[in-house]
Amino acid sequence: MASLRCVSCIAIFSLLISCIFVIIGIIGIALGPRIMQNQINKQLPLTADSDQLAGWSTPPVPIYLQFWLWECTNPAEVVRGGKPTVFQRGPFTYLEHRNKAGVYFNENYTVTYRQVISYTFLRNMSAEDESVKITMVNTPIVTIVSLIRNQSNITQEIFNFVKDIYKETLFVNRTAGEWIWGYEDPLLKAARSIPILKDLIPDDHFGYFYGSNGTDDGLYTVFTGGNDITVLNHINKWNGVSSLPYWRTPWGNQINGTDGSWFPPLINKDLQSERLYLYSTDICRSLYAKFERHSSVLNIPTELFSIPSEVFLNSTLNPDNIAFGTTDSGVLDVSVCRQGAPIYISLPHLLYAADQYKDRIEGIAPNADIHRTVLEVEPHTGLVLSAQKRLQINVFLQREELIYDFKNIAEVILPAIWINESTTIDQKSADDLNNQVLRYFTIIRWVSIVLIPVGIILFITTLVLLKKRRSKDESTPLLYAGSSNTIASDHDY
Repeated sequence: MASLRCVSCIAIFSLLISCIFVIIGIIGIALGPRIMQNQINKQLPLTADSDQLAGWSTPPVPIYLQFWLWECTNPAEVVRGGKPTVFQRGPFTYLEHRNKAGVYFNENYTVTYRQVISYTFLRNMSAEDESVKITMVNTPIVTIVSLIRNQSNITQEIFNFVKDIYKETLFVNRTAGEWIWGYEDPLLKAARSIPILKDLIPDDHFGYFYGSNGTDDGLYTVFTGGNDITVLNHINKWNGVSSLPYWRTPWGNQINGTDGSWFPPLINKDLQSERLYLYSTDICRSLYAKFERHSSVLNIPTELFSIPSEVFLNSTLNPDNIAFGTTDSGVLDVSVCRQGAPIYISLPHLLYAADQYKDRIEGIAPNADIHRTVLEVEPHTGLVLSAQKRLQINVFLQREELIYDFKNIAEVILPAIWINESTTIDQKSADDLNNQVLRYFTIIRWVSIVLIPVGIILFITTLVLLKKRRSKDESTPLLYAGSSNTIASDHDY
């Protein structure tokens, strides 16, 4: 009897364990990822002592900035009214150093900082040395002509006189480094010495990224995510304001999203309708990326987002873009935030631009695979594991009867320089992310998957063994009874 009772206790315990395995497995599959994500969400917000503060302040992975300069190969023909033929030179590659300075945590779940950025030239990753000379459109003279276009004839004649003294022409030859980082322009310097022109010209240096090496692009205040993880790293204010003064509508002037380096987690969101907003000081506006497909970076599952062509459509095709002027699709007039310089922003090679712009240039070859902006985001943390952020700076040329070199030129948006700011997580960082965060999702998933069949097998096995045991126990007393009767009969004889 004691043996039977012990077997029953073991069977009950085994059945209980099997049920627990199945229940834990089901809970693990149904709720495990959500529980893990909640734990991650508690760790993601930025604080003065958070683990991710160092990586946020100084990115541990290399960031590269590459420049391609558009050389004009037929400047004389352009001056006579011909179609420009351009040829891209580059890349000229620089290692980008980022460091957030003056970090201050505010009481309203925001943090304020300046991001200081400097660059180091990488000859081994560049097609040519930055000292190579390239013939490009003389943007300083184009800028001055644009600024004095509505001034008096006397002002224009004075400029013509100064321009002739310095023998300035529509196209000039400068080194790649000068075109990128700047040089003192003699015409700008001379024009600033003339009282009637001084107020129109803010600086006597020119470079497409003049003043950008070793400086910051403004004072940022972003949300830490401490009270709402869905706004983690979203910009609250830039240079003390939450909206811009440049565009035509309040919507267009809104500063939306992040700086593009880190987004809130994407888990439990409808990726097909999700928009990742980011604000770019380069184009003086916010824009968004849309989900394209699932991807992976160093075997880490990611979601690939890209900036869609609809962002660049004209206001007829995309009414939201009425805020950004009346240009046709593919280009954005940013002269309002470039001190009046006739600068237009597009994607490289005028990708997604209207035919009227592309048809006026020879030498461009737009290709969405290599000229668009793409971001690969790890969905549990919102970290951008790989990014290719691309844009092109163009100069708007138009005829001006009173200025020599501008009398016969055809109206054209002329490509000047295009950039690719890229980064991809390294193997060490990928391993750290896996070991500290992502592997626990894998562990929970596989443990849950294993527990359910193990529990079911254990439950069935226990029932089978218990049934066999009971069958044996039921038949044993009959055998014993038969044996006793036989022995008793023998003694009678």
